[in-house]
Amino acid sequence: MEPAPRVSLGVPLYNAERYLEGCLDALLAQDYPDFEIIISDNASTDRTWEICQRYAARDPRIRLYRNPRNFGGHVNYARVVELARGELFKWVAYDDVCLPAYLGTCVAALDAAGPHAVLAYPRTVLIDEAGEVIGPYADRLDLRDRRPWRRVAGVARNINLCHAHFGVFRMSALRRTGMIRPFLSSDYTLIAEVARLGEIHEVAEPLFLRRMHGASTRQAKDATPASALAWFGQTGKRVRAPRLRMLAETLRTLSTGSEPLGTRLSSAVAFLATWWARRVRVRLGRLRRRVPAWLGRLIRRRTSTAKGSA
Repeated sequence: MEPAPRVSLGVPLYNAERYLEGCLDALLAQDYPDFEIIISDNASTDRTWEICQRYAARDPRIRLYRNPRNFGGHVNYARVVELARGELFKWVAYDDVCLPAYLGTCVAALDAAGPHAVLAYPRTVLIDEAGEVIGPYADRLDLRDRRPWRRVAGVARNINLCHAHFGVFRMSALRRTGMIRPFLSSDYTLIAEVARLGEIHEVAEPLFLRRMHGASTRQAKDATPASALAWFGQTGKRVRAPRLRMLAETLRTLSTGSEPLGTRLSSAVAFLATWWARRVRVRLGRLRRRVPAWLGRLIRRRTSTAKGSA
């Protein structure tokens, strides 16, 4: 029996023909060679499976699986984890690009940090449909504090586009989580859960190219919460308060599990307090931008007058 690779790359797919070849070319060009690529196709109706078969014939590190029907994106994301053999694991989206040093840099970061670090990811550069650079994106999820509640608070304070979940995980930690769940922004819940388990390290090199394009589930101009649910295989359902749903699920997740009670409760409280403080800051910022300029001048004038008469 051949030895298991150090890293497993899980590629869940559905109708991915447009960018799939570029994605696979980038994975096969990694300068860290000890990996396998696990492809699980969710019964695509385009040329996705044909492309996968062609690449698998070229490189024995590619393992192919095809579902009899589309079970939903979250099921397929769990499927590639179930099939993985590596000590480390990375999810790969078909429309993103990993530069050649991606795997080696993240693996080296985890090795250097030791077992208390459970996830490493590189900095992100946004690209458009044609691969042209839009600009760097600051993920701000470098969470190296030894206190779980402080790491969880950092997730609630900074998480946005959530590229960290495409980083390199320790499989032992990832399999202790609920992974991607069937509700919107469940990647937030996952990263909060991972932060409770251990440190998250951001490496300085910009090695991840995140593609922003019209066919993206969440980035398309006409994307709505209801249309995004189709990715989970939940068509025709109404979406009520998706942010509150995410918050409730995250708090439930953080307050349960096998960790000590103090760790669970402090992590849940830290996420709740920091998340609401963030929402209040956002709302106040929007309110300030709506205040007419003349009212702003009036407030400043009255404030200066009051100080002068004090």
